[in-house]
Amino acid sequence: MARETKGTAGPRGDGEDARRPAQRLQLPGAASKRGAGYGEPGSPGEEPEGFAWKSAVVVAALVGGLVVWRTCTKGDEQAAPGPGGAASGSAAPGPASTAAAPPRCAPAGAAPFGVGDAPKAPRQDAAIDGGSVAGGSVAGGSVDGPPEDQLAPFAVEVGRGAAFDGGFAVAAMRQAEGGTVAMVATLGADGSGGKLLRLARSRGDLEPPVVTGIGGALLVAMLEPNAGGRAIKIARVEGEHVTWGAELSEGRDESLALDAAASGDRAVIVWDDVTRDGKWSRIMMASVEAGSLRSITSPRPISPPKIDGEMPRVAPRPGGYWLAYVARSEEGAKRKKKDEDEESAGEMIGHQWIEVAPLDETGSPTAVPRPVTPRDGHILAFDLTPGDDGGAIVAYRDDDTPSGSSGGRVSVVSIGLGGIGQPRVIAEEEVGSGVPTLVPGWIAVANVSGPTLLAAMGGNGELLDDLVVEGAMGSAEPIAASKGAVLLARPAGTAVKLEVLRCVAGVPRPKGADGEGGPAEGGRAEDPPAAPEERPMPPESADPPP
Repeated sequence: MARETKGTAGPRGDGEDARRPAQRLQLPGAASKRGAGYGEPGSPGEEPEGFAWKSAVVVAALVGGLVVWRTCTKGDEQAAPGPGGAASGSAAPGPASTAAAPPRCAPAGAAPFGVGDAPKAPRQDAAIDGGSVAGGSVAGGSVDGPPEDQLAPFAVEVGRGAAFDGGFAVAAMRQAEGGTVAMVATLGADGSGGKLLRLARSRGDLEPPVVTGIGGALLVAMLEPNAGGRAIKIARVEGEHVTWGAELSEGRDESLALDAAASGDRAVIVWDDVTRDGKWSRIMMASVEAGSLRSITSPRPISPPKIDGEMPRVAPRPGGYWLAYVARSEEGAKRKKKDEDEESAGEMIGHQWIEVAPLDETGSPTAVPRPVTPRDGHILAFDLTPGDDGGAIVAYRDDDTPSGSSGGRVSVVSIGLGGIGQPRVIAEEEVGSGVPTLVPGWIAVANVSGPTLLAAMGGNGELLDDLVVEGAMGSAEPIAASKGAVLLARPAGTAVKLEVLRCVAGVPRPKGADGEGGPAEGGRAEDPPAAPEERPMPPESADPPP
């Protein structure tokens, strides 16, 4: 094939016809365009010399440049820190995404303390130092490598934490010794000096033990199956020594609800159990001496006889305790007929409310339990913590949807011996399926599908700043707090990382013209926050104001 020649052909030798045009280099399909004026010498549609391979080079260069530019831009976006130091690419939609709040928490200094065996991190993400790879197996030490929200089967389970004179403590259940082992993890107030102490081998699928502080020691209440159903084993932990004491009969019901608290030199344990005919659930209580674990009062019911009570919580107060539980009326507690198809029936959504009663040092009620939420509500979950002046604070989620669904309202109410505060809605949008958690000075709403929301709280249940995402916390859940230090539990594969943050209350964002800002995003809290107005305890048969 001859090289393309511009213009008309010149004279040729060897008898060649001078009128014959020279051969041209054409792209495929050019022959079909001749009739339209393409490909003719000097025509406007004539293909330039080397058009095919030059065009390919230009296109390849453009595509390569675009790929390099996008790669660099993506890396810069992921590396840019978001509010509170969190990566902006990991921020989830919700109240925290409406504005950048200044960070309120920072690591206390000590590295996270790991409980369990974390999966090995991908090699490209592992830190290589002198030929050794950091990250992988841990047993009571630091956990490096896996993402904080990485969950795995047979993971370590932790319960509610507790503060004591030695720092923080939390009970856990871990797969070991060919089964499940119950243990207690302790850390200093700054998260240093983490230790694991084995309690006992656990049989059955049970919840982690309950831990409460008694000065420099710990009181532990642990469920254990026995011939009569289940028992509650009580132990005292001092340093590395475990002393087992009284054993209480828990019953045969399906509920695993259990709580304990100490006040003075005594402690009470509360749980729920069904009556002998199986028609009612009632709140049970027993008290022990904190030092010797000697039983003071034997197990007995303390909830009203015609109220179906479950999920008890107890908190200390000067001279006694506060007891709170979820209650249902006699009509709502009726069991279904025997001939009803239980398998095809869905979850029954009935009216449930929270009742609260003051107890003395032995755990005996000093007043009739009173409702602190409307009787026509739908309580899904709640938490209890001590408040100012010997009172208590209750945070709860009210929603008439099945358990585990998104939506609902999160509210707070304060309780005192002189009366009950007005319930205060702090969040009713973007709460997902989370439930409220109370630790001294803070309220959190954890969510399995997003980061945890956090707000500082006063001693009467008033919010001191906004309920928003805290960058240093991420998806971890606060389980204990004391004197500005907050203990977090953060999932890490099959392990759990325990970390202490130092936190201070932030400044609430002023309420703007768009309605955003204020103590709680999307809530109905007054601005500025103030202590709820107390109202007298209602008569036993009356409903509390909505």
